[in-house]
Amino acid sequence: MTPSTRIARARHPVDGNPPASGSTASEWIGINVSSEENARRMRGLLPLLLIALVAALGVSSLRIELIRVRYAMATALKEEDALLGEQRRLIVHRLQLRDPVDLAIRARALGFRPHARALSLPEPTIPGLSLAEAIGNLPAVGARPATVESGNDWQ
Repeated sequence: MTPSTRIARARHPVDGNPPASGSTASEWIGINVSSEENARRMRGLLPLLLIALVAALGVSSLRIELIRVRYAMATALKEEDALLGEQRRLIVHRLQLRDPVDLAIRARALGFRPHARALSLPEPTIPGLSLAEAIGNLPAVGARPATVESGNDWQ
């Protein structure tokens, strides 16, 4: 076999002859990539590639949503910390406002003074009735303390 014959066979592996004028480009290079078994393999890979693409998109959307939720939680936690700090500050302020010493100082600053004398007023009664009769004529709502029933420890 001469070198030119070997080159001719490498270029045209089927029969060693150059292809006819109407042949495809794949026949010119000696490899037919458009054969049926290659097409079948590609048709089998296409659904797998589509499934892998959909799965990758799903995973990436889940990761994006997870990141968004984490940012929202971080914002909510910062807001909660701020509100808790404000609540503590307001509790301290309320306790300061209710402090008897501070109240006395503020009352003096506003002009309040201790009373010079206290007047004791008599019980209000209807003229001509004794106190017992006046109380007896009042409505029964809240006239006596509640009775405690046995087994009931509410007071």
